[in-house]
Amino acid sequence: MNVVDAVRNRYSVRAYLDKPVDKEMVYKLLDIARFSPSGHNTQPWELFVLMGKTKEHVSKKLIDAVISKVERRYDYDYGYKEVPDFIKERRDACNVKVFKHKNINPKTDKDKLKEHILENFRCFGAPVCILIARDKHLGEEAFIDIGLFAQTLMLVALEFGLATCPQTSIVAYAELLHKELNIPNDKIITMSLTLGYPDENAHINKLRMDRDAVDKFTKFYT
Repeated sequence: MNVVDAVRNRYSVRAYLDKPVDKEMVYKLLDIARFSPSGHNTQPWELFVLMGKTKEHVSKKLIDAVISKVERRYDYDYGYKEVPDFIKERRDACNVKVFKHKNINPKTDKDKLKEHILENFRCFGAPVCILIARDKHLGEEAFIDIGLFAQTLMLVALEFGLATCPQTSIVAYAELLHKELNIPNDKIITMSLTLGYPDENAHINKLRMDRDAVDKFTKFYT
């Protein structure tokens, strides 16, 4: 798969085959993704790869936390303080499209909505969950490098027939993750990636999001 096809065909996969991804394959992906760019070559990303019994254990703990209504608390300042209208419109349109595709009325279908939320913490059935962290003493620019690395890894995965979904829902329970995985408190857990073989027949994986045309977000100066 060439780079253009990879960028255009990548999407957030939310249903996976019951097919394992071995440690050697994950290592191979990371061995390529490590060439991702970073400011001054700082390479601030630190990865924690959850597989097998560990992933299942942590997933169960996360689900228990959600059901018990444990307060969500990120390692960093998450969310928008003041949401511009155009951002709110995109976010709302995304939610509407997802719920329509899944035939969920979020106001009345409480059981369906609950299951929809919990799917995030099951990693959508993916066999691998990759947490991406950074040192808390770094500046905010380190988040840029994390994003670059995550995108690189997601594109590399496609080359090997694998799929991903970037998530921030899981890292909302940062304290739990630090405790269960013995991750030092001087690490900021920024995001996670699911990784596995996509179930291309799953209804949810037929969903695609719209993208704005170039002219809507670009100004040329000549």
